[in-house]
Amino acid sequence: MTNSKRGNSAVFLTMILAALMAITLTLIYGVREESVKSRVDGIVNLAGDSVMSEFNYEVQKEYGLFLLKGKDEILQRKLRNYINYSLKYMGETALESVSVSGGRFSVSNTEPVKEQILEYMKFAKLKDVLVKLYDVDEKTEEEGTNSMENRTLRNGAVIVSLPSADVPKKNFTVFAKAIADEGDGVKAAFSKASEKYLIDSYVFGHFNSRTRAINREHFFKNEVEYALGGEMSDRKNEKRIEMILKAMRFPPNLAHIYADPEKRSATLAAAELLTPGPAALATQAALASTWAYAEADNDVELLWQGSKVPIIKSKETWAIDLDSAMEGILGSTAKPDIEKGYTYQQYLRIMLYFQDENMKVARIMDLVQINMRKQYDGTFLIQEHWTGVSIDVKVNGEKFSYEKKY
Repeated sequence: MTNSKRGNSAVFLTMILAALMAITLTLIYGVREESVKSRVDGIVNLAGDSVMSEFNYEVQKEYGLFLLKGKDEILQRKLRNYINYSLKYMGETALESVSVSGGRFSVSNTEPVKEQILEYMKFAKLKDVLVKLYDVDEKTEEEGTNSMENRTLRNGAVIVSLPSADVPKKNFTVFAKAIADEGDGVKAAFSKASEKYLIDSYVFGHFNSRTRAINREHFFKNEVEYALGGEMSDRKNEKRIEMILKAMRFPPNLAHIYADPEKRSATLAAAELLTPGPAALATQAALASTWAYAEADNDVELLWQGSKVPIIKSKETWAIDLDSAMEGILGSTAKPDIEKGYTYQQYLRIMLYFQDENMKVARIMDLVQINMRKQYDGTFLIQEHWTGVSIDVKVNGEKFSYEKKY
């Protein structure tokens, strides 16, 4: 009887031991599987970072933007090589599939590039270099110094590949009128707390303008003007800006003539001499318009010479007399008694503030492409680059998915 009990106990203990061993082996296997999965996850994640590290160095160095070049199949091959290099030391692991796609991060969408610009400029602000490098508000002494030659972009293939080619343009007359109608509201363009201010400061810090050379190796002389006008030559962009400036200056100049009793009386007296009677009022309107336009024309010349011009004129900041405006021949730029207001660079900032944001960022990318082709790589195309990638990998039946972006 005793032997029977001992036998039963032995059998029971053997069963318990077997169960414990089975549980232990299961746990060991499970831990091993999780360990392998965790290690593979780290390897794939790191491999994705390695692919992302192959951004265009020249673009990052000059413009602070991270752009990754490569077709999906090329990026897949790179990722597979990185993963295989690490997996070969892991024994029983099988890389079953690799998929990499930059489609969701195409630079045809300006938003990721805008985000990078803002991050870049916020970093510059934290490092206290924003004012030193990107703020044109106090740099009037540098105006009028760009002696670069005017250029024209004629390569049709390059032109149609520019990122802004697919962004619809807005009517410039409406654009200029919107600025003129704002009046003192243009002060918003100088609000350093806004994202627009940072983006506009990025433009001034990286691109040339008619009166300020940032990099003489760039293709265009009038790059800020290109961001506004989008023409393929420096002269045409300069002409565009001239037209906008005159359209901006004409309404407030005309308003000043009618608001100033002396100028209003002078135009009426001249009108009555030219066309006495009921027609005098119509003639006065024509004379006032001629005078306002002549002042606007002179305003542009003052800005190009490095002087300041206010949005709203006063007697002291008015430059041209009625007789000179009627004769139409000034001979030289007229100077007002008092110089105050905004510089040419600051007027450009006002225009950029009112520019469509998608178009502004797209033209920044245009300029990056144009300059990269001139300076570093004659085949460079923005459309071949990504700001991130989607990764899907399968190892030992397990799927690993990531989104990597700069």
